[in-house]
Amino acid sequence: MRTLKIKDLTLGELELLEQDLHENGEKSDYGYYMQLVTVYEMMYKKLKSLARNNGPHYDHSLQHTKNVFISHLIKFGPYIKMNHFKDDGDAVESLIKAIGLEQKLPIAYYRLGFLAYKHGKYGSAVRYFQQALNKQLLNDPKYALNQQQELHAHMYLANSALYVASQTYETMEKLPYLPEEQLPSPELSPLFETLSSNEKYLQNHAFYKITKNNTETCSKEACEDLYENSEANELVLYFNDRENILLFNGEEVIITPTQANIIRHFLLSSSKENPCTRITMRDFFGRTGSDGEVKKNTFIKSIERLRVTLRSIDIPEIIDVTQYSGETAYYFNESVSFTVLFRVDEAFANEYVN
Repeated sequence: MRTLKIKDLTLGELELLEQDLHENGEKSDYGYYMQLVTVYEMMYKKLKSLARNNGPHYDHSLQHTKNVFISHLIKFGPYIKMNHFKDDGDAVESLIKAIGLEQKLPIAYYRLGFLAYKHGKYGSAVRYFQQALNKQLLNDPKYALNQQQELHAHMYLANSALYVASQTYETMEKLPYLPEEQLPSPELSPLFETLSSNEKYLQNHAFYKITKNNTETCSKEACEDLYENSEANELVLYFNDRENILLFNGEEVIITPTQANIIRHFLLSSSKENPCTRITMRDFFGRTGSDGEVKKNTFIKSIERLRVTLRSIDIPEIIDVTQYSGETAYYFNESVSFTVLFRVDEAFANEYVN
């Protein structure tokens, strides 16, 4: 089916392709997320046309598909071309596309601001961080910033504006037609002390470090040190700037963002009393069906693949199975200690840290 042009597929065929991608797509080395996003984009276009021509009957399905499309653009955009490695250019393109679909996305503007700042594009960073803080005032919780991100947005905005001011004065001083009466020298030094202080704070609070009983922020250097000197029988899940790595007793494996997100969810949000089902984890599996529910087979296959990945570096069986509300359910059995490391600036941070 994948050899056909996706635009020629019916909605039913697109649903089958989506399910196949969720069950088998991660096995490929590249293009899995690009194919998923393309499927959701085509579903959205077809449903939009149907809703326009047939009234409210398709409204719910259209909105749900739009939400899934936006979610994948925001969360998986950096991995569009390569399943395992992030690319800032792909991330920017995906975030801009998401904003084209929905304006009330503080986290998307924030991520664009962060990426612009990272690459020294301070004028763009100013605009994006201002937009992020403006959209945050709308109080839509779905893509809102958490408290740490909101603080960072203000600090990044202040620093970006200072960099723009500094660059502007440097350019003005080089003008060939500068008047004999030189421009007044701006008193920027106190502000640059603030900039330096902000930079130091942002660097020292760049990552979340989460264990069973504690959540704190730390520097990238602290993350690297913890990763290189982890305790025996400690599971470390590290979302670094390039890839997602699982480490246990000196053995490591690079994993896809989908598997990394599922492991993170098990570690941070599941228990024997509150296990994960295909219903509670539906956001990890997209649309999967006209009813919007994850197929049982898709869910179970994904967990089995995850277990194979864990066994590849001799991690004990840490995911147990049970029944919950008539559904097959899974939970982290707490048989090993763990540490999860990810950037404060990640889109999924507000799902696990207030």
